[in-house]
Amino acid sequence: MKKLYILLCGATAALLMAACQGGKTAAADAEAGDTLEMKYAKLLTIVKHGDGEEASDASEGIDYQYAEAIIANPWKAGTMLHRYILIPKGEEGDKTVAMLARRRSTGARCTTDTVRTPVERSAVFIAPHCQLMYELGCQQAIRGVCDLDYINIPDVKKRAASAGNAAAGKTSAGNSIVDCGSSMAPDIERIIALTPEAILLSPFENSGGYGKLDKLHVPIIEAADYMESSPLGRAEWMKFYGMLFGNEEGKSNGISGSCEPKADSLFAKIEKEYLKLKAEAAGYPKGLSILTERKTGNVWYVPGGQSTIGILLKDANARYIFEDDEHSGSLAMSPEQILAKGKQVDVWAFKYFGGAPLSQAQLLQEYDGYKALAAFSRGNIYQVDTSTVPYFELTSFHPELLLREFIILAHGERFGKLRFYKK
Repeated sequence: MKKLYILLCGATAALLMAACQGGKTAAADAEAGDTLEMKYAKLLTIVKHGDGEEASDASEGIDYQYAEAIIANPWKAGTMLHRYILIPKGEEGDKTVAMLARRRSTGARCTTDTVRTPVERSAVFIAPHCQLMYELGCQQAIRGVCDLDYINIPDVKKRAASAGNAAAGKTSAGNSIVDCGSSMAPDIERIIALTPEAILLSPFENSGGYGKLDKLHVPIIEAADYMESSPLGRAEWMKFYGMLFGNEEGKSNGISGSCEPKADSLFAKIEKEYLKLKAEAAGYPKGLSILTERKTGNVWYVPGGQSTIGILLKDANARYIFEDDEHSGSLAMSPEQILAKGKQVDVWAFKYFGGAPLSQAQLLQEYDGYKALAAFSRGNIYQVDTSTVPYFELTSFHPELLLREFIILAHGERFGKLRFYKK
């Protein structure tokens, strides 16, 4: 029975890889392996390949020769965004590289990137992933970042300042972090100087590739976790990042070899707390109605009913004016569409960047229509300054923190004090 299961997993992976798009180099044909169970993530498939013809269950802790990470295309059903082959560094890994090269044939293949693990030098374009790497103990692998001004991690700021001093000849570079500019237009020369082993960035629909980054011959890790609609689905991607930046064979250049098991244990803890909070909230009557965004120009973007925020509000047993909507992304609404339901909004909780909290008078200067929200007239306005509060850094991979926040907003402080939002 186990052998049949393994063969079925391998066949599934083969079908996925046949539909893969993107990448740099042709990889070996798919083989049977152990597919890791993903309980919530829908866009990520991980297959581990062991030493023998019949790989043992990954949960038994058996070593593997290599692993495949297959990322589904969030914007085009039935196709893959990227495929990665993760091969441990060292002599045995070199043999695996040679073995895979020998097995290439004219059969069903997929273009892919090969990544030697653990990754010890990386450019990380996304603040939440920097935060996660600190939690997993592999922060030393962060050698370059983008959008530094928007990263609320003190040690990243400190290490970036150290890089500036080193460039000025005041200190040695050490474990400094280089500011690589804007994620939309990164400084290619600085990235080249880093000699990164991988670049982590957020993919976008119809991006047309990554320009000069594609020519660096460095694996680009397309972190599509933010496209998961399930809050726990996004968090579950930490298992993949743990595999990238560490393994169970020890330490290398200060990179903790325990990143992978740490990711597994951290996710288990997050899942347990999330489900506990969800069950507790379900025991109370339906809570207050929460609106989480404010108008941007002529459009008022709000979460779809099946988006991450929409699901969080549902799991908090809160009401939401678009809870019956079936979209998993944002909804571009006109202000009139929102205000038509304004009397149903009990709590208005939004984010802003920099400066003092916005007063009601300032909000009305921005848009007089805000006064039609019931939450506005009642003073139930909550704000979080993302320039000083690590909201995105923490909540992206810790949905239990945001779930607790929404439960408090919907049901009162029986669940404790708010951590992010301030009235």
